[in-house]
Amino acid sequence: MNRWFVIAVAACGGGPRYLGAPLPTACAGNNAEACAGWLAERDLDAGGLDVYPDAALRRYVQGIADRLARGSRLAHPPRVVISDHDGTYAAFGDRIVIGRMAIEKLGSEAELAAIVAHELVHVEGRHATVSLFGPEADARWLVTRRDAEAIADERAVALLERAGYAPSAMSRALEAELDPDDDGPDGSDDEHPPRAERLAHVAQLADGRIDGFDGRVELLAHIDHMILGRDTRLGVRVRDAWVIAALGVALELPARDIVHVDGDAVVLRHGTSSLTAYAIGAPWARELAATLDDRAETESALGRITVGTAPAHDQSEAPLARLEQSIRELLPQPAPGTWLVILDRPRGGLVLELSPKTDPFIRDRWLHGLRAAAPHELAAAEPPHLAIVRAPRAGTVAELVTACNDPEAARALDRPDRVLGAGDPIKCTDR
Repeated sequence: MNRWFVIAVAACGGGPRYLGAPLPTACAGNNAEACAGWLAERDLDAGGLDVYPDAALRRYVQGIADRLARGSRLAHPPRVVISDHDGTYAAFGDRIVIGRMAIEKLGSEAELAAIVAHELVHVEGRHATVSLFGPEADARWLVTRRDAEAIADERAVALLERAGYAPSAMSRALEAELDPDDDGPDGSDDEHPPRAERLAHVAQLADGRIDGFDGRVELLAHIDHMILGRDTRLGVRVRDAWVIAALGVALELPARDIVHVDGDAVVLRHGTSSLTAYAIGAPWARELAATLDDRAETESALGRITVGTAPAHDQSEAPLARLEQSIRELLPQPAPGTWLVILDRPRGGLVLELSPKTDPFIRDRWLHGLRAAAPHELAAAEPPHLAIVRAPRAGTVAELVTACNDPEAARALDRPDRVLGAGDPIKCTDR
């Protein structure tokens, strides 16, 4: 049965819930877009994949969005969500998702405002809604998407100026965020204009405009001690174990087995057998466990363990069903028929996917290697954080990072040619 139908029926009786949380009134009425925005944010939060739990940082970025929105055509500012990945995007339901890893690349509040302004324009133009309910991707659709990106860049420069930020920050922000090596030689993809074209266009738009607030000190003060690098829930290798500090668990790595990170998951291989592991939030782990076919449960010292096979995904062309399917794609989706082991712990869940054809001996060896992480393993798996220090003299970032514990890591956190004065903050790592 389609979950949207279940939600609608439950709403009539009162007290409906979604991934462990009560549904908002928008989901009981006809406001599909507002409901979708709430569902998407709940998926990110309950899935334990993307929401970065720093309330102070979220309030800071929300304040920037509020300031920019006053110069827009929006009736109210969009809601900001800080995610634990690299990208940023405008979600349906008037939400802007800003990646933590995107923030760490920026050098001032004005540059962060430029990224927020770009996504705010997408909200203002209802571009996320068009993407979701529009036609399948074809040549005409891709032209529309590229036009929307160009419009967002152009209008973001104007919003920066209206809010009192330096318009020139737009080109610096894009330069920091757009990787020339991604998606082709010019760093572009089918849905975005070429990188060089975008940089030249915003630089031309900002030329001659009144310069405004930059705010390097303000930004760096708010991201001091922020986690650096990829999502730590993927875990790290500590000697002969893969340690997921966020869950307090470790997976033994037998000799001759190969382990590598593949997207949002960790893959172990032994010959032709493989195991895929990823951490998710407890609400999503429990819901996923409840849907398994041939399900069996047991309590262990680590927590509740559920085993079974992943069911087939329901497919529907109904608009609301398509909406839910689009939202649910934000969470890991095991392939139908995959044999699953789901560990439910207070701080989240761990999913292990194995092919039904996996050698039983290899499967049991992997599963018996799942255990609680030792204190020294947890300490070794602790991620690096930003550490803000003061420049001992004037110079470029490339020259001044010698004051950091790890100059090479610090050099990658900022533009090497950025000029700083004596006493200005420098982004370093805490190890």
